[in-house]
Amino acid sequence: MTSTLQHKQAIAKAERSLQHMLETIVQDEHRPVFHAVPKVNWMNDPNGLIYYNQAYHLFYQHNPFSAEWGNIHWAHMKSENLIDWEHLPIALAPSEAYDRDGCFSGSAIEHNGKLYLFYTSNIFTSPQGLPDDLLQQQCLAVSEDGGNTFIKYAGNPLISSPPAEAGDNNHFRDPKVWKHDELWYMVVGTKKDGKGRVLLYQSANLLDWTYKSVLVESDGSMGHMYECPDLFTLDGYDILLLSPEGMLDYPVSGYYVGRLNYETGIYEHGEFHLLDHGYHFYAPQTFQDPSGRRILIGWMPMKGAQLNKTWSGSMTFPRELALGSDQRLLITPVKEISKLRVDAEPKVEIDSESCFNGKPMLNNEERYIYSSSAMELLVTFDLEELTAKQIGINFFASAKEQAVLGYEVEANSLFIDFGGMSASSYARKMFVLGDQRQKKLTLQLLLDHSTVEVFVNDGEFVFSALMFPDLESKDISLFAKDGFVHVEQLKLYQLELNK
Repeated sequence: MTSTLQHKQAIAKAERSLQHMLETIVQDEHRPVFHAVPKVNWMNDPNGLIYYNQAYHLFYQHNPFSAEWGNIHWAHMKSENLIDWEHLPIALAPSEAYDRDGCFSGSAIEHNGKLYLFYTSNIFTSPQGLPDDLLQQQCLAVSEDGGNTFIKYAGNPLISSPPAEAGDNNHFRDPKVWKHDELWYMVVGTKKDGKGRVLLYQSANLLDWTYKSVLVESDGSMGHMYECPDLFTLDGYDILLLSPEGMLDYPVSGYYVGRLNYETGIYEHGEFHLLDHGYHFYAPQTFQDPSGRRILIGWMPMKGAQLNKTWSGSMTFPRELALGSDQRLLITPVKEISKLRVDAEPKVEIDSESCFNGKPMLNNEERYIYSSSAMELLVTFDLEELTAKQIGINFFASAKEQAVLGYEVEANSLFIDFGGMSASSYARKMFVLGDQRQKKLTLQLLLDHSTVEVFVNDGEFVFSALMFPDLESKDISLFAKDGFVHVEQLKLYQLELNK
């Protein structure tokens, strides 16, 4: 049997499994509507983000047989507007001796009109499949029909192992490929001596790769494995994203800002910053669209089977990246969010029901504003003239529960409190916004039935979470405790995907 036929048969088997499950599942009102989510079963890392053939393409890690991790394939979606995603046939399935236990994460590039997928092949080297009992190699599949079908390269694996002094071949994954001048480059995540690393490779033809350098290495405080590296240029700086395994007791992803010397392979950079301060954000990947925007999509992990869901995981809403004057990333929802607004005018705007010095305000009170589980809320609080100790937003609220997005004035810190949610095991999560309090606090809150995304001060901080409220818990309110605060902006839009 030819390799191509084996691959086709493996994909057909996966598609049959999906179709069977789709015939039996019931509608789940927690399933996000305007986020990229699987129709059924497991989703993890975004892969192969690219604008190709007049559409945005999103591949992702997928188990077509279960809502739990395993049997990892590459599923495939595309969109013309970043909000309305069409499910396409599975792109990659384990079918060869070198990838029999999974087609792990990677990236996509266009070359001579063809779509190239670079991915990590996985083999479990013991029957137990323990965390370190792996063989991971870098592989290639190519589509010549516009991204509909992919043929695995006959010369796979492209890279069978890193140099022994550079990394371990049992944790060697997630290739991200790009072009600089006339050469191609790849970053790959690995580990050495229990410390995460990112390796740099170089190629003239996309097939023959030469190891160049270790770009970054953990100092021992940043986990034991670096996953999902991504290097790109923004405003003259080279930004390196990575996801350190084992850094904290929940998934984290972050970035360095620096400059890469392509001749020497040396990457000089500043300190590590988190991309997202929430519990549910990991493995982000970026791409550049035709207008030059650098767009990021990350994975929001969940344990679907344990929650009695037929689906597991969501992607974040696409986010645009910009570099601030302080060399920190500013992260905001892409402008296409406006296409989701049911009406051009917001459902709720600021009023003058309660005023101080002629400005609308909250005075030691909670004020209901709307009821929705799919909406966008923009609110700006004046932090110069206030006496309140705590201000914020209650959402997913009812008589039985509520989630709280709050700001502690004295500590200059933002928090999300899950404690009032009946179906949440997560504790209150807090992070400090800086050494000094700013004049204003702007919060942009996106809700999509179970996804929660918060953008602070026009993208200076981001917080992502998954929550599963009671279906009746939809109330949204603003509050001020122990004093007053002026509300300078209040806009709420009902969001809906028009199909």
